[in-house]
Amino acid sequence: MFKKVAVAAVLLIFACLPAFCATIDFSGEGDGGTWSWNGALGSDLTATSLGMSVKIVGSPNSYTIYMPDESLTSGAFTGGNGTTGSPWTFGPSSSGSFTITGCVPPATTCTPVTLFSGNFGSPGEMDVQGTGSMLFSSTFTTGSVNSALAAFLGIPAGNYSGTYEVTLSGIAPGSGFVASGDLVISPTVPEPASLTLLAIGLLGLGAMALRRKLLNT
Repeated sequence: MFKKVAVAAVLLIFACLPAFCATIDFSGEGDGGTWSWNGALGSDLTATSLGMSVKIVGSPNSYTIYMPDESLTSGAFTGGNGTTGSPWTFGPSSSGSFTITGCVPPATTCTPVTLFSGNFGSPGEMDVQGTGSMLFSSTFTTGSVNSALAAFLGIPAGNYSGTYEVTLSGIAPGSGFVASGDLVISPTVPEPASLTLLAIGLLGLGAMALRRKLLNT
């Protein structure tokens, strides 16, 4: 008994738990999406993008989201001149946020709900990628995945973190069209210290069980 508990404790510390290994890919086509930004220090870049699918990374299935919409608000503009060496940089700030709404697959009619909502956790960078094309990228802190969507995909609901990139067509500052976007997120893994404490607890329970067994023999 004690040996089994000890093995479980070691695996808990070093193994990737299945519930925390799922990765979701929200892929946006940008059909009809727009963006705008006035270029002033402290201002935000905002964007919307229609057309969205979702899948578990590594899965052959990709599910279309009906009535999708993405809304992006960057953190405040902090500087840069839009070149590769000095990209326009935004945030981080509490105003930076990203939301995906739509129907939970496989529904083709519904009142749209929030499928993912999160905040930017590090500076986003918008960098020129050729004439009239820019890339906005950012790392997220924690966002929340809709519980019904999580159940449909067979993944845990709750907090996720990951990266978002969107290609913007047009010359900034100004406005233009959203060409495409991609949000890749994974469940927020418990801190190693928390897993270690849990493992120690398991070892303690195993030791108590072993002691009772020895006393009864």
